Amino acid sequence: MALAMLALGDTVCRSQPGAHLWLLLTTAAYPHVAHLLLGRFGGRREQAILVIDGLIAGAIVGAIGLLSAPGAVLAAIILFNWTIMGGPLLVAMGMLAALVGVAITGVGAQTNAPVMPGDCAALDALAACVLLAYFFVIARFMFRYIGELRQQQAELQATADVADSARALADRALLGVLPASAAGILAEQGDLPPSTISNATLLLIEFAWSRGESPTVTELAECFQLCDPILNRHGFEGIKTFGRRFLTMSRAMTGPDDAIKAARELNDYLLDHSALVSMPAARRSFRAFLHCGAVTAGLVQPERLNFDLLGEPVEALFSLASMAAAQPLATVIASSTVRHRLQNVAGFVTTPGEAGAELYVLDLVASS
Repeated sequence: MALAMLALGDTVCRSQPGAHLWLLLTTAAYPHVAHLLLGRFGGRREQAILVIDGLIAGAIVGAIGLLSAPGAVLAAIILFNWTIMGGPLLVAMGMLAALVGVAITGVGAQTNAPVMPGDCAALDALAACVLLAYFFVIARFMFRYIGELRQQQAELQATADVADSARALADRALLGVLPASAAGILAEQGDLPPSTISNATLLLIEFAWSRGESPTVTELAECFQLCDPILNRHGFEGIKTFGRRFLTMSRAMTGPDDAIKAARELNDYLLDHSALVSMPAARRSFRAFLHCGAVTAGLVQPERLNFDLLGEPVEALFSLASMAAAQPLATVIASSTVRHRLQNVAGFVTTPGEAGAELYVLDLVASS
């Protein structure tokens, strides 16, 4: 566009073909030379090419006429390019380069060539066509790029939605695999180091069925789902299940008394739903084993998120469960450590266990 206006101005308006031959050759060659030396668009190279654009455009404006319509068209186009491609800094650098170009050719035009008429209709018409063509081209590119940006935005939004859904699913899976407190630490810190709970209350619930065969997976799932809300209300969180047993823990100092409340609520629910083994419509009941002490909690298999409790109280709890295997259903069997921490021991009966050990048994049906 610039070459066409410069050639038309020299040929038609000035009647001096080739008056600015050096500028025509320079303008025709510089894009190829610049791209060869600086590469294609991108980063600082792009800004350098646009500054050179300003130098060449300024030289052409000076040659055509600083106050002419074609000069104004070229100035407007290059100013728009600087604005959208580089911002204020590129505008300042480009204007400085353009002024240098104007000074180079403007002074020469004033001293060595006749002044170009200000009413050169052919050049003005060409400038108007150039301006219209430029805006059509810019409109096409802006429409295309805005469409691409919208498509990228939609793709990014879809990716973000999928990531959010995956994260929510992972969080739910994490909460399903780990206790809530451990899952929160892992989600926040990205790691779950072992921790010691000095006053943990361990509650082991063992379900039993009236019939001789083993329960189905569905029946066990119903039992554990029944336990979760009841235990959570009383400050216990599930650690793990194995067979008919459900190991839970409380960190509260009132853990032993909370465990008795949770066992009573579970027993009342089973009574209300005619589910105790001792009733005519019997299906299921449970024993609860209770012990206290300091335990270590952590991941024994980090790659599988296998969370477990370790320590002497855990071993003592399972020993208690073995010794009390013959105790009636719908009972709570507590260790001596638990009995000393209970604020209310009403209903507990001392029963001899193995190796001279004493068991403290609470009949939930009789004491309800």
